[in-house]
Amino acid sequence: MKNAILTLLFAICASTATAEQILCEFDSWRGASKKIGVTWTGEKVFIDTRQNLVQRGLSDGWYEAQGISQISKAGNFTTYTTQNQANDSTGRSYTITMSVRVYEQGKGTARISAGARMQDITASGRCTKG
Repeated sequence: MKNAILTLLFAICASTATAEQILCEFDSWRGASKKIGVTWTGEKVFIDTRQNLVQRGLSDGWYEAQGISQISKAGNFTTYTTQNQANDSTGRSYTITMSVRVYEQGKGTARISAGARMQDITASGRCTKG
């Protein structure tokens, strides 16, 4: 029992130590015009690993926060992925995936994918950890 409590405390301390808050602000878009790109990726993204959330924002407010479904670490970046279901005009369901890649040097990208329903849209900019 004592070992289980120590293991639990260690896990809590380790997850708290690695929890981050990251703000990415975008200044360029590919796959669509800026006007259309902003409606999908937002002008900025806030990542809170403590609450396991990603939130897209505009200059005048924020979209509803979405749960992070996956965190992947590679060489010099970490990718935070969300997935949501939506319905098209005929009522058919499809998945929208957003992946935000944060590079150690401060660069950031957000990519929206809805499969064959639309061309991927990618926003690029800078990210700061707070």
